[in-house]
Amino acid sequence: MRTSTASRLTLRTVAMGYLVVLVVLPLLLILFRTFENGIADFFASITTPAAISALQLSLLIVAIVVPVNVVFGVMTALALVRGRFPGRNLVQAVVDLPFAVSPVVVGVSLIMLWGAGGWLGAVENTGVRVIFGFPGLVLATIFVTLPFVVREVEPVLHEIGDEQEQAAVTLGATRCQMLWRITLPAIRWGLTYGVVLTVARSLGEFGAVIMVSSNFPGVSQTLTLLVHSRYIDDHNTYGAYCAATLLMGVAVLVLVLMTLLDRKRSTR
Repeated sequence: MRTSTASRLTLRTVAMGYLVVLVVLPLLLILFRTFENGIADFFASITTPAAISALQLSLLIVAIVVPVNVVFGVMTALALVRGRFPGRNLVQAVVDLPFAVSPVVVGVSLIMLWGAGGWLGAVENTGVRVIFGFPGLVLATIFVTLPFVVREVEPVLHEIGDEQEQAAVTLGATRCQMLWRITLPAIRWGLTYGVVLTVARSLGEFGAVIMVSSNFPGVSQTLTLLVHSRYIDDHNTYGAYCAATLLMGVAVLVLVLMTLLDRKRSTR
């Protein structure tokens, strides 16, 4: 079906107008509010102890969540693609559960599980505070980022098949050698793309972490919680804009990296 030039221009104009109103204008407004007082005030706002601590905590969560999701994501994808076992469809549904469940529900469920009086709440008797502490932030972030590595690696495994792995086993390769020399190089682009998505979601997660965080600066306040705290609690609108710009800058870097990797993967 061919469309006229006028129809194509109309569709493009509507699409661009939609993106401008919902995405571009809010971002431009944030940037304008951030830098209207100059760059010096911006750097002064993002270099406060609370802002530096929030950024460090967010990056630390990413540094923990990404390796965990890589290991268990690859293992889960291999089990779903290569294995045939009872309950496989149930595992598929569980992997997609974070896409369907509200992050707030995730936070509430973690409180019911790890909080005082919860099924695993006795762990606090050992001195480890999960809810309203750092471990709770990590658990909440792992839950909401669980599907990304699995869903990026799984189709790649379907595409490459298992012929090379079978040949490696025939030649005497161990499972570790087969995984390191055959499987991982074959899925590296899908794995990298899943890691980038995991990083982006970990940095921007709010709904789940706010439920399990005390929101104390330097203790369990991430960069997204800092934006919320400055805007709602402290009524520091300018500080919230600056923190949001910092978060947006990190997100843009991740987006650029994701685009470059996607192009490189396409050329390969």
